[in-house]
Amino acid sequence: MNHRLASAASLRRCGRLAMLAALSLAMSGCGEEPISVSMVGYNHTDVGIYAFEVNGRGGPNIWPHEGGGNFTCCVTVPRIYKPGMTAKIRWVHRIDDVPQERIVPVPPYGPRDGGMFAVHFLRDGNVKVFVTMMGLGHPDYPLKGDEARK
Repeated sequence: MNHRLASAASLRRCGRLAMLAALSLAMSGCGEEPISVSMVGYNHTDVGIYAFEVNGRGGPNIWPHEGGGNFTCCVTVPRIYKPGMTAKIRWVHRIDDVPQERIVPVPPYGPRDGGMFAVHFLRDGNVKVFVTMMGLGHPDYPLKGDEARK
């Protein structure tokens, strides 16, 4: 490949990266810095989860009826909740499984809630997520009742 073609290809790649960076800034709001929070998973099912992801960021495995003990860095969220936020959750039960995927709503959170991004794999097959400073079992934790039982 001659140098001119290589330079043109590099410029196109750099241009695309610059556009993506500008788009990311535009989506995050005027000068608002996103925050990084630790990711934690809870498995409320009878089947182990070999691995899971939140928006492409990998989390640990979770034994059946376990979770809350392993934290992974990091999930990025807006400092201030934006209505309509969602997260893409992917997981597999075994290494050779086809990944399952859900797009789930992120419930509203306050400015002091940014401690962790909790992912709950529920017995009914649903997945719920929360941005919270509290752990499962705290009286003010957003998951309550039978759903909260591991």
